[in-house]
Amino acid sequence: MRLGLAFLLMSLTPLWAQSNQVAGMQQDIADLKTEVEKLKLENQDLRESSSRQRASAAPASSPSEANAKQRKEVLDEVDRRLKIQTKEVNAALAELTRQVNATLTKNNSTPAKTKSPAPAATAETPAVVEEPATTEMPQTGVTYKVVRGDSVTRIAKKFNSKTEWILQANKLPNAAALKADVEIFVPQAETPAQ
Repeated sequence: MRLGLAFLLMSLTPLWAQSNQVAGMQQDIADLKTEVEKLKLENQDLRESSSRQRASAAPASSPSEANAKQRKEVLDEVDRRLKIQTKEVNAALAELTRQVNATLTKNNSTPAKTKSPAPAATAETPAVVEEPATTEMPQTGVTYKVVRGDSVTRIAKKFNSKTEWILQANKLPNAAALKADVEIFVPQAETPAQ
């Protein structure tokens, strides 16, 4: 029971760190949204100021060409800056979204890798392990569907294998991790041709 609680606490530690990471990213998104709103308000103020200048210049008999050109340049510069800042904000939001999605994908895929062993072929047919072994585990063997009451030792004896090979091939942390109704790969030593 204590071992289970310790394992649970150890498995929750990375999730806590990732949730802090996601919270930080959410704060960054909120800050960026605030900055965009400020830029929108600044742009609106500049446009209103430009409109007031046009309105005050309209009653005059004829505004000089220099003033009209200057106003146009100011408006063009404001639009250019706004477009640049919008692109930067959009790029930052896209990067944050990518990071959040990567973190969420990582969170969702990690438990699946731990829970399900990868069977290599159909029941009791020769197969090859996909990943190279770190010890001298045979690369050939059979798949076997675990039935209730089976143990790693019993399966190893039944198929002339070794418990270490079965645990390693199926990425089981220990013999107690074996579950009924799950297909496992049972490595078998290659027999020389007679």
